[in-house]
Amino acid sequence: MNALSGDTYVFAEVDGKYGVYTLRELYELHKQGRAIKVPALLDEHGNIGWIDVEDVVSFGIQPLKRVTLTATKLFVEISEGAIIPASSSLLFSGKEKEINLKFKRMNEMKVTEVLGNNDSFLLTMQFPLNISKGDQKDYEYGFVLGFFLAEGNFTYRNRSFTKNSLEHLRALARKNGMSLQEYLKYTTNIRRVVLSIGQSDFERGYIDIVQKHFKFATPSKIKHTNGYVIRSSDLALIHLIKEYIEGNDSHTKHLKNEAYNRTKKFLEGIMDGFLAGDGSYSKKGDLFSVGITTNYRLYNDLIFLSKALGYDLHLRKSQIVKSLSSDKPHYLLRLSIFKNWHRHTAWGFAKDRVKSVENTNEKETFNLILKPLYPDNGGHAKFNHLYFVAYGIMVSDATVSLKQKKIILLSICLPNCIMKSVVCPVCGNKGSLQIKYIKTTSGKKIPYYYVAHYKMLKGDIRVLNWHYIGKSLPENLRKQVEGEQK
Repeated sequence: MNALSGDTYVFAEVDGKYGVYTLRELYELHKQGRAIKVPALLDEHGNIGWIDVEDVVSFGIQPLKRVTLTATKLFVEISEGAIIPASSSLLFSGKEKEINLKFKRMNEMKVTEVLGNNDSFLLTMQFPLNISKGDQKDYEYGFVLGFFLAEGNFTYRNRSFTKNSLEHLRALARKNGMSLQEYLKYTTNIRRVVLSIGQSDFERGYIDIVQKHFKFATPSKIKHTNGYVIRSSDLALIHLIKEYIEGNDSHTKHLKNEAYNRTKKFLEGIMDGFLAGDGSYSKKGDLFSVGITTNYRLYNDLIFLSKALGYDLHLRKSQIVKSLSSDKPHYLLRLSIFKNWHRHTAWGFAKDRVKSVENTNEKETFNLILKPLYPDNGGHAKFNHLYFVAYGIMVSDATVSLKQKKIILLSICLPNCIMKSVVCPVCGNKGSLQIKYIKTTSGKKIPYYYVAHYKMLKGDIRVLNWHYIGKSLPENLRKQVEGEQK
């Protein structure tokens, strides 16, 4: 079974729009008939393109392995029997620099105490985006959004209406050609945008960019500090932020998917604005060091932004630090961003050795089936199945297997199954009753019951969906199970 955690993030294109989704979300979108594409490795020369997703497979609740990488500290949660497209000891070979790949099952990965001997994952450091370049105004709008992600928050108004205030609001609504409800929605419940700034933000010209297109009040000095705050009630600014950002504080703020579909200059501005607020530049290392609180969605955004812009991204070991304001310890997520390429490798690829493989809790699992680009019996058939998930880690789709060290199509059909033997209690359609036994650390075997729904594809049997029933069966299915076990 080639399964990934449903929480796995994928940078995908859905109905022609880019965004960050979990595999679980892609599964639901596919059921709705949405057109989905994902970034995939197209050939041995390192070309990456967007490939159509033919199907999204649910494998139900499964025990998974968490594979953590050494240098980047990235991880992926994957089934024990999944196929890993690892890189060989030499990432590139030949005069034309071809990528060397070897394929192993997860339970065959070499993991020792000597990290240099361990197997590797291949990662891409770039995602190709087909969006326009944009202009300076796009950059400046993006900069404001990035600075807000780093240093901003909202204050809200407490709306309580009197008869006179309602009449005043109705007059304003009529003046703007709106109903009262439309006007209230337009003005929002946000009272102000508040940005925390320092003296250096003035000196470096950051505040000039922030104030260029939007109205702000005079900066207010914060007592007993070197800091300032600037406030704005400009509705144009409030609407810009609400269009592209969700959340209000450091734990919840992150980009909406709409942000990835504007222009490259807009994305560049978002990154520069964020680095202006929360980045620390080292001239010697030619890098920006970033540390944020435990906001993994924003952390993901910074990673995907870096890859979309072609920056060289290095994840650093997270650490516990004390807050300057409260003296309370908190967890800090850290990364380094090089705008200039620092890796000694071609085409923006890197390999990272496996540091550890650990058991995780049982989770809902999924995988994609990619639309083939090449004939199944050709030399490029393996490139029908290789795509990139969270943070650029390369994995294989649900229809690959190992056979004579080559990638071939695999029927996921379990042995001794009857294609349409029972009515599934989850969806009501007929399917095959399946039992998977999981061995615990004490040696006890625990049954997990599923109904598998199959379809024929190019003469091969493929699983359309796995529906997890539970560790015990409804009474009307028990006799069927007992018959199969015999």
